[in-house]
Amino acid sequence: MEQTILLLVLILDASLTLTGSHGHTFEEGTHWEVVRPVKIHSIRKRHIEGHRPQTVNYAITLGGRAIEMQLEKNNELLTKEYTETHYQDDGTRVTTSPTDIDHCYYHGKLLHDSESSVSISTCNGLKGYFRTAEQRYLIEPLTGTDEGDHAVTTLNTTEATPAVCGVTNTSWNTDFEVLTSRSRSRSGSLSLVQQKKYVELFLVADNRAFLKAKRDQAALRRKMFEMVNFVNLAYKPLNTFVALVGLEIWSKKDFISVTPPAGANLDAFKNWRKSDLNSRQKHDVAHLISGIDFEGATVGLAYIGTLCSSHSVGVVQDHSDRAIAVGATLAHEMGHNLGMDHDDSSSCSCSGDSCIMAAALSWNVPRSFSGCSSSNYEKYLLRSNPTCLLNKPEYASLASPAVCGNGFLETGEQCDCGTVEDCTNPCCNATTCTLKPGSQCAEGECCENCKILPRSKECRSKHDECDLPEYCDGKRATCPEDVFVVNGLPCDGGLGYCFNGQCPQRPNQCIKMYGFNAKEGPSNCYNQNTRGTYYAFCRRPSKNQYIPCQKQDVLCGKLFCTNGKDSPNYGRMVRFGNCKASFYEDHLEDYGQVDDGTKCGDGKVCSQNECMDLEAAYRNTNCSAKCPGNAVCNHKAQCQCKPGWLPPDCDTEDEDTLSTGAIIAIAVTCILVVVGLIVGVVAFLKRQ
Repeated sequence: MEQTILLLVLILDASLTLTGSHGHTFEEGTHWEVVRPVKIHSIRKRHIEGHRPQTVNYAITLGGRAIEMQLEKNNELLTKEYTETHYQDDGTRVTTSPTDIDHCYYHGKLLHDSESSVSISTCNGLKGYFRTAEQRYLIEPLTGTDEGDHAVTTLNTTEATPAVCGVTNTSWNTDFEVLTSRSRSRSGSLSLVQQKKYVELFLVADNRAFLKAKRDQAALRRKMFEMVNFVNLAYKPLNTFVALVGLEIWSKKDFISVTPPAGANLDAFKNWRKSDLNSRQKHDVAHLISGIDFEGATVGLAYIGTLCSSHSVGVVQDHSDRAIAVGATLAHEMGHNLGMDHDDSSSCSCSGDSCIMAAALSWNVPRSFSGCSSSNYEKYLLRSNPTCLLNKPEYASLASPAVCGNGFLETGEQCDCGTVEDCTNPCCNATTCTLKPGSQCAEGECCENCKILPRSKECRSKHDECDLPEYCDGKRATCPEDVFVVNGLPCDGGLGYCFNGQCPQRPNQCIKMYGFNAKEGPSNCYNQNTRGTYYAFCRRPSKNQYIPCQKQDVLCGKLFCTNGKDSPNYGRMVRFGNCKASFYEDHLEDYGQVDDGTKCGDGKVCSQNECMDLEAAYRNTNCSAKCPGNAVCNHKAQCQCKPGWLPPDCDTEDEDTLSTGAIIAIAVTCILVVVGLIVGVVAFLKRQ
């Protein structure tokens, strides 16, 4: 198994059950009560018939107390690219993009309870989880209708004895790199902490999970949706949104050897994902939901801090008939993928009495992450910069029409500033999600005081010498695409050449690999690249094939460094003499080479591990000459007009800019005249 510390979640089995009239089971010692929900009202947005309501309220009486659930459909449950896959009896794989899914999955809160939360499905009655300020509950139907009898179970931590995690050392070194953008992010890693993040999740149910669902694909799908609905609710406070991009059911047979040891399943599933799933469906993380009883008390296992990488996987045992319980385990394992450790019970706390990343899992379903988990997550974002989290998916239209008030700008809306109570945007009508009279925009870099800013107003400043500023176009509220200076322009005093907004240099790449004290290796290190070994080569077309560098290309092959940390931040290290290099098992993820665009001689840069002339590498050295005097050439080899000049030829002055300048000049003149008159009058009066 990979030499990576894995975290396990453990749970004890509660065997004694109490059976309800419809075969529903309740664990020994739990408190449960029969209630009958009453639907108070519902709203079908935009009067779409055939869809479940966008918002709906239910009232129940629990323990003599009146409770009202305020529910809103979770429109971020499925993406537009969502697919379902199953296998026919002859083994034929069938993949569909269903549009007839009964979307009955809701989030919400309890009226007059600010600390409450609800995660419910209404498919065949109310089924799911809700929490008051004092207690947590599970609800499930006994009759199959939303206004029939339901069992509400009280969850208490003292009612089950949780097992403990078998891993005590939660530090690790990865031998793989999280896939990050190779181009510079203007806002840097800190913005990743502040921005909304989106996790595209793919779930696979193995054959035992399918058999456990009595071969009912629809029932298994409902359970998976309930799980993801809960996971999405749990991650929202971290400004992270989880959406399901695909579900695969191994209805005929398993495609890996599923065995009791969870670690073996994790390795096998990782390899299957790489060789099979990745080529079929875009996603950020994949988890296997298995019906097998994992060895010992383990119910989950995942790699730590691996999102956006080849190890972005986990395995979860389908250990409970309750989707919420399995969903809590899924949320926990995904937390490991996102860099979270187990909570230290003595120093970590959350809003409830049980946190999602607790080392032990009891029947008291946790809802929230601790401050420790939030800190782990932030450190992971800053360290690894997993930019796949910024890819906002398009949500499936079957997940209902746009919902005004959810804070997301959706088709048909001019703006969406949240609920009427939460909205603070002066430009947006929170009731209708339309712009208020006189408003041209509600938000955006080129929107100010509800008006679109004029052309030539800078909306994104120049970051460095390889960057270009961007200006509003006078038509849209958003800033135009981020562009940079033409590739090949000298930078950093001639030490490098600009490439896609960066000034790549080998010393800086060594610092990234080995820390701040690292330096570039001497020339004798780079001469090793002519050998064509696993630690010194130019190209690697397959796992065990290493193509040596030609003598003129040695500075564009393997990166060699000295000093710095003993181990690289990415990959494994090989050392000879004072030369250090990193190598990778997977040839598709070998990031130990010198970056493209790095200077390898006067007028030469690395391009696909060859040292080439700038013209041969970029074919745009004459771009600037082709641009007129009022334009500059950008990294796309396109002419970009300077402020005050209009495209496409940049030879026509911007009248708006001229008008603005004229107005300013007139205003200044008027002010000076008025001031002069005042001074004259005062002087005259003094003389009198």
